[in-house]
Amino acid sequence: MLRLERDGKTFQGSLADLAAALRAGELIPGEVPLLALTQAVLNQLQSGPGWIQGEVSGPPAELLPPLAAVIALKTRLLLPTPQSNDPAPEDDLQADWDEMTSGLEALAELEQAVQFLSGRRAARQGLIPAPVPRPGLDLPRQQRPRRQGQNLSRLLEAARAAVREVDVPLLARERLSLRGALNALVAFGKRLRHFTFGGITAQDWGERTTYFAALLEGLKTGELQAEQSEPFGEIRIELITPAEPPQG
Repeated sequence: MLRLERDGKTFQGSLADLAAALRAGELIPGEVPLLALTQAVLNQLQSGPGWIQGEVSGPPAELLPPLAAVIALKTRLLLPTPQSNDPAPEDDLQADWDEMTSGLEALAELEQAVQFLSGRRAARQGLIPAPVPRPGLDLPRQQRPRRQGQNLSRLLEAARAAVREVDVPLLARERLSLRGALNALVAFGKRLRHFTFGGITAQDWGERTTYFAALLEGLKTGELQAEQSEPFGEIRIELITPAEPPQG
């Protein structure tokens, strides 16, 4: 369970909850301090037995892929969209650059932790246990010639296996749901009031299709209003706020 406090706002939850909040727009990238978050996760990781024993598959190591996903998601959200033609203010560019720099520093610390755990795992897997003496007849055994480089090849194979186990989960992403996309559109509307569909950041065409289906759902429920001035033109989206009851 993580607890983040910044600018008077408090977040409590897991790394997966934090990534979902960023993706849905409930938190903006500037509200997620990457260095403090990475240091908290590394402190929790170093306090576990897996750090001392070099076991990568223990519960502490499961924190690394979600942390890397949060760092990558925040960095991607800070990148300017190609559809935006208006130059951003210099203050905003400097703030975004500082946030991206802190994200790179956090990734460097995370990479050192992964390399340390992978090295410890490779060293442990490369050890060959001593043979256990068996009771029985004392018969002469034929001595086999020692194979040069056998231990080295085992160490290399163990290192490759450890790197695969750590790196592959970092590429996994949670699939965007229709409800999550609609919540993200509503959150954009609350912050921006007016925004364009082309300005929404999507990972691929499947995710953009989910956002379009969420837009249609928002139009159906009356939460959103969309306008397109010409065929194949830009779609402008506006959040519809419910009318306040008259005060008597």
